[in-house]
Amino acid sequence: MPLRLIEAVVPKQKKEEIEKNFQIEGVIDFWREELYEDKTIYKILVKTEVSEKIIDRLSRKFSKDERFRIVVTDVVATVPIVEDEKEEEAKKKKKTVIGRLRVSREELYSNISSSANLNYIYISMVVLSTIIAAFGFINNNVAVIIGAMVIAPLLGPNIAISLATVLGDVELEKKAFLTGFVGGFIAFVLAVILGVAFEIDPTAEEIRKRIFVNFGDIVIAIASGTAGVLAFTTGASVSLVGVMVAISLLPPLVASGLLFGSGYILYSMGSMLLFLANFASLNLAGVLTFSLQGVRPLKWWEAKKAKEYRRKSIFLWMILLILLIGAIYLEKKYIRP
Repeated sequence: MPLRLIEAVVPKQKKEEIEKNFQIEGVIDFWREELYEDKTIYKILVKTEVSEKIIDRLSRKFSKDERFRIVVTDVVATVPIVEDEKEEEAKKKKKTVIGRLRVSREELYSNISSSANLNYIYISMVVLSTIIAAFGFINNNVAVIIGAMVIAPLLGPNIAISLATVLGDVELEKKAFLTGFVGGFIAFVLAVILGVAFEIDPTAEEIRKRIFVNFGDIVIAIASGTAGVLAFTTGASVSLVGVMVAISLLPPLVASGLLFGSGYILYSMGSMLLFLANFASLNLAGVLTFSLQGVRPLKWWEAKKAKEYRRKSIFLWMILLILLIGAIYLEKKYIRP
């Protein structure tokens, strides 16, 4: 059973007034430490899925106080072991709510927004994964290509775009778009250079797989994008390794650059179409999954603005996906041999 430890620094008040916020199912235990004159620290051990509820309650009450601070920690183990004694009772009363079995909004935001930072580490990962993928294609070595997929530097910014859309966070969305664009541009240009320098065989199996897009690729991309977002929201990001292999944005982009650099312009467009299909599918699936998981802004007026923003975004991603499906149909009918 995943647990979180919430440490809340709050101004001194009547303890009954604060502690009544912890009287909900899912709070395992809590204790209080006196700091100094006007501060108290509460440590609350909770099930992961109720951490957001506790954080929201405290934030609504104390967010305007400069002394207020919350720190959330993933609990690896606790002694004595916490047993879910009320699990059967909760099932009988049907209290389990679908879509709430996730980490808190704040923890989610911290994890995902950090993956959209444009820095030398991110650029280095893009360059290295591009080189790995390129030589995997040149040597027609699927194991090497999978290695590049696992690195998947472009996945973080795209998940961040979806989260920013759901929260109506324009600044995060701008940052994620910029990071994703810069990474994609570097990968494509580097692949073009390698395509000029090395001989590329468009009939090689691994490249050919990424020249022609099938409708099944869109279904796989949507399913994989959904699984990726679920992995983030449940805090189980280790499982993203398998998702990266299925949804990876980098290999079709690298294949497109290699083919473009070698003069196979038409084939390059086919690989770029696969990249765009994965990009649109990932973001559409991300927005829908975050929404179904109940990810919302804290304040009601922010939630209202984010709802409208989310609707427009879903509409735009669906239009783009429909256009891509139309392009795939035309490619299959008139271009594909």
